[in-house]
This record gives sequence, structure tokens and C-alpha cells, in this order.
Amino acid sequence: MTDVALTPLREDLSLSPGPVTAGAPTWTLYDPARHRYMRLGWLDFEILARWHLRTPAAIVRALGQETTLRATEEDVARLALFARGAGLLKASAPADVQRLAAMAVGKRRSLLAWLIHNYLFIRIRLVDPDRFLTALMPVVRPLFGWGGVAAILLLGLLGLLLISREWEAYTHSLVEQYTVEGLLGMAVALSVSKVFHELGHGFAAKRYGCRVSSMGVAFLVLWPVLWTDTTDGWRLTDRRQRLAIDVAGVMAEIAVAAVASIAWAILPDGPARSAAFVLSSTTWILTLFVNVVPLLRFDGYYVLSDLLDVANLQERGFAYARWWLRELLFRPGAPVPEPLAPGLARILLVYAFSSWIYRLIVFGGIALLVYHLTFKALGIVLAAIEIWFFIARPIVRELAVWAEIVSKNRPNLHSWVTLTLVVLLLSLLFVPWRGRVDAPALLKADKQVALLAAEPGRLAFMVEPHTPVREGQDIFLFESVDISHSLDVARAQLEVAQAEYAVTSFNPDKRRAQQASYARISEVTASLSRAEARAANLRVRAPFAGTLKDVPPDLRIGDDVRRGEKLGILIASDRTQVEAYVAEPDLDRVHVGAGAKLILIDGRVVPLVVQDIAHASTRSLDVPELASTNEGPIAVRRGPSSTLVPDRSIYRVVLSATNPAFTATTRLVGRVAIDAPARSAADLIYRKTVALLLRESAL
Repeated sequence: MTDVALTPLREDLSLSPGPVTAGAPTWTLYDPARHRYMRLGWLDFEILARWHLRTPAAIVRALGQETTLRATEEDVARLALFARGAGLLKASAPADVQRLAAMAVGKRRSLLAWLIHNYLFIRIRLVDPDRFLTALMPVVRPLFGWGGVAAILLLGLLGLLLISREWEAYTHSLVEQYTVEGLLGMAVALSVSKVFHELGHGFAAKRYGCRVSSMGVAFLVLWPVLWTDTTDGWRLTDRRQRLAIDVAGVMAEIAVAAVASIAWAILPDGPARSAAFVLSSTTWILTLFVNVVPLLRFDGYYVLSDLLDVANLQERGFAYARWWLRELLFRPGAPVPEPLAPGLARILLVYAFSSWIYRLIVFGGIALLVYHLTFKALGIVLAAIEIWFFIARPIVRELAVWAEIVSKNRPNLHSWVTLTLVVLLLSLLFVPWRGRVDAPALLKADKQVALLAAEPGRLAFMVEPHTPVREGQDIFLFESVDISHSLDVARAQLEVAQAEYAVTSFNPDKRRAQQASYARISEVTASLSRAEARAANLRVRAPFAGTLKDVPPDLRIGDDVRRGEKLGILIASDRTQVEAYVAEPDLDRVHVGAGAKLILIDGRVVPLVVQDIAHASTRSLDVPELASTNEGPIAVRRGPSSTLVPDRSIYRVVLSATNPAFTATTRLVGRVAIDAPARSAADLIYRKTVALLLRESAL
């Protein structure tokens, strides 16, 4: 290594002083060919400053004579390897040219492969906005002072205050946005808010003398938004200036969200207020749940990176967390990626693991979003690509590294403990141990009916609640002045019509009058029948023997009752029934006659037996207590005529109590555990996945 000549550095590279990090100076290396900045430490800078000496031995001797640093040839070799990989060296020899050509060929991809890897975020440079931003800088400069920042924050607080005063209306309107039209409106609002967001970054960069070299369109999950290149901010040595550029986009979004929120609060109902709401809600959600979260490469990430003064925070955090996890599981004795202070090391570990969990949730959500926004065949393909490249492939690669560590190192205590845990997890996954089927259920009487007032009236009699009644027994009696008056009028009119008919029946000259009297009798008789039917409805009788339950506690004799008002529930106490709804992948494990038990929310357990299994899936859920719209366990959506349509295939299973003496006097929600052949968790996951693919692809 001593006599190996180093390849010269490219002449277009430039070095400038960087920020002081942990009390040590740094330098910023700028590569104009790639428009990329790299942060160098003191040792790396001193080595590059003596790169013209051409050999590692000469550089090490010069460092020892001219500085207090004690470098080794391995340090020079490490930096040479980095410079070669980063393309910082001249391609003076034919071998260098061939190497660069091979790297270019290796990076070359077909259009399809490029789209597969980049369809979530594609950037297209369109213009150089530097002159435009410079010209407008005098106009927006006051916004970057403390007064401008305070004004934006006060506007934001005012907007949130106005929203809080009408919180129910705001959240209700937000729920209504989850339609195709609503999501399209939110996407348009996203594009609008991103214009102000990116302009905020651009103006902030210009304020501190940076060059904004390009602006264009970025396709974020295939949707166009504005994009601005503020990479030149890397050369700033003042961390506060870099933080100002980082937060400028969020501050611009807060201003947009505040103005839109105030407009929504004061505008009358109409298109303008709806547009203000969409812009307000989209911008607040984008700011609070995306941009300020540091776990993805958005504004919050760069703010945290500058606050910690850790460049390349994500790469360094991930590398340290992978090393830590491998050492914990296998103890291979690999060197630490970089020496870190204990406090910073803990921060990087928390950041890395939090980021991995957050990325799992976000990319899983994006996969679902891509699936639902495209037709089914393309949606399945794009969702699978998303899950593979951003979730599954990193896990598979890390597992491959673990396998390599195990194969190349002698087993130790950590390896045996890890292997034992893996075997236990695989046993839980693949060994058939789950010998029951769980399903949401409702306990109810086999026969029960809601008692309603068929006619308005005043309550004259009622059976005491919780009192057994016979079939046909009067439970409620009502009085109605209007119905009584209608009866009296109809009876009087019938007597008059019958008298007129009797008089005309003996006179042949009054045959026409006789026909009119007969028609009048028919008309009055129909009116009397209707009045008598209404009068009969003033009696509420028991259609079967049972017990009166759920009578409104404030219902008293003498109260006026409206038509359709609920009076109570009549429950038959001779037989109890349980309705359960089993998911499709578990249906083949449930059989008539199988034992089961009902676990009620109060902890009681009721032994059951399966009586009947539906052959077709439930198209409309008739048990509102179990619907998600009523905070139940079955996910449903509103269908035609306000029906409750299950989101997945479920099948109705009817069970009965094994103890004939057990009776239900009210409707109770619980869960049933049905005895079934054991099945492994892996088998269940496989069946549910296949069922989902078959259902969604309509195969």
C-alpha cells in the first residue's frame, strides 16, 4: 500500500468551511457534476489537502510532521475507497474509464424497471427559478423576520381556535371527504399547498445567499406537486440558517391552512366555503402528520438532522441500529459503523426503530391507497410492488445478512438464544395450535318484537315492566280524542245515509236518489272501517307470551305518545338464540353440532352448540349492535336504503344454549369460541390472503 499511487482528485471539486460539529471543525465538499454536497471531518480534510503527495505513506508522514493528527495508511485507503465510489477521482487511466463505464451500465435500467422503482416519487426539473426568486425577495423579506413569524403563528392559532369552536361540523365534513370526489379535491388542495410550501423553501434559501438552481414537478404517488432544489443550503455554516430553510415550508403551509380555516369559519355555505375547508383540512393534515414527522425524508427529518447536527441522519441511524441488532442477536464482533457518544447512540437507535415502524405503516397505507385508486388488476400489481420493494425486500436482505453471520461464525450464547427464539416463533406460526374459531355474536331471545305506538294518543293503561304477559293480552291502551271524534262522525253519517236510503227505497220515482244514497253508505262505511282500524291500533296486544322489557323509564299513564314511538320490547322467555358471524376463511372449520361458548362483555360464559350455518354470505347485516357504525366489531358501510353492508365476507351461524333452562331477557353483545380442528397461524394467514386476492381480483 505504501508505494501505490493514488488517483488524482477531479479539478472541479471545491472545498469550503463547514459547521463546527461536537467542537471539531468540518468542511463541505461540493461536487458540481452531481450537484451534491459531502461533509468531511478534520482528518478527511487534512488527507485531501495532501492528496497531491500521491502515496498513502507520504500523506501519513506529512500529517505526522505538520499536524497533531496520528493517521494511518488505512485511513488514507478508506478515504480513497470513498472517493472512488463517490466519483471524486479523475478517470485518467483506461482502467478507470472502463470502471466508470461499467458503473454506468450497471445503473442503467429499462423504462419499466425505472418506473417500478420510482413511481412513488418522480422529479422532473423544469425551470431555473433563481432570478425569479431574487426579484421577489424584497416583497417577501418581511415575512422572514420575527414579526412575520409571529404573525403566521398567531394566524395559525386563530385558525385552530375557530375550528375548535365548530369541531363537530369540521370533523363531520372531513369524514364526508372520503369519497372519490372528496379525495380528488384533497389531491388538488395538496398541489396548491405544495406550491406555497416549496416557494417558502426557495425564498428562505435566497435570503441566506444560496442559489436555487432548479424547480419542477414531483409526482408524489403519481400525483403532481411542486418541487424545489435547495441543496445549496448545505454550504451554510450557521445551523440556525439551515433550520430556517428547513422550517420555511411548514411555516408557509401554516399560513395557508390558517387563512383557509378562517375563510371556512366566516364564509356562508357554498362552493367557496367547501373549497376553503378542503384546502384547510388537507394542509393541516399534511403539516401535522407528514411534514413535521422526522421519520421520513420530509421537513421534520432535516430539522431533526440539523438540531442534532448529524448529517445523513437516516443512513447513519439505520447503519448503527442494524449493527446494534446484529450484535444483540449474534455478537459477531463486527466493528461499530462509527464511534458515537452514548447519548447520541441512544437517540439514533430510537430514531431508527421508530422510523422502521413508521415506514411499515406509511408504505402499507400507500399500498392500500394505490390499490384502491386504480382498477383491480393494476392495483394488486402496484400494491405488491410497493410491499416488496419498501417493506419485504429490506427485511429479506437483513435476514440474508443474519444467515451469513451464522454461517461464518462459531455459535455462541447469543446465537443459541436467538436460534431458540426463532424456533419458538416458527412453532407459533406453523404448528397447528389454534383449535377454535372466534366470531362476534349477539345473544337474544328466539322470539322478540319491538312494541311501537301505531297511533298518537294519551296512555290510559300499561302493564308493569318485567311483567310476564299472555298471548293476546293488552299491554298498552291509549285514548285519542281525534279517533273517537272520527268514530262518532262516521257512525252518525252512516245512520243518516241508511235513513235516506230507506226513504228512497219505497218510491220508484226516486231511483236515482236511491243509487246516490247507496254510494253514500258505501263511502261512509269505508270511513267507519278506517276509524275502527285506527281505534283498534290504540290497543297494543302481545303477539306471543313473553316478558315486557326496555320500557322507557319516564313513560307514565296520562303521557301523550307520538306515532311510531318505542314503548318497549316483548321477549319470549322460553328459548334463547345466539347469532354469530364467522369469517370466510374459518367457515370450513365450523360444523353443525360443534360445541361452543359465548363470552359476554360482563365476563359470563354460556355453553352453546351450533344449530345452523348459512350457505351464502351475509349481504346485509341485520344486527346493528355488531356494526362498526355503532362501535361494533364488524366493519360495515352504508348501502342502499341505509342497509349495513359488511366490508368482508361473513357467514351467519346460529347457536343455542346447551342448558334448556337458560333464558335471555335482553340483547347482549359478546364473542363466541367455536370448537374446531386445529389450524396453524400460517395456514390462516395463507387462506385469508388467498380469499382476499380471489375476492378483490374477481377470479
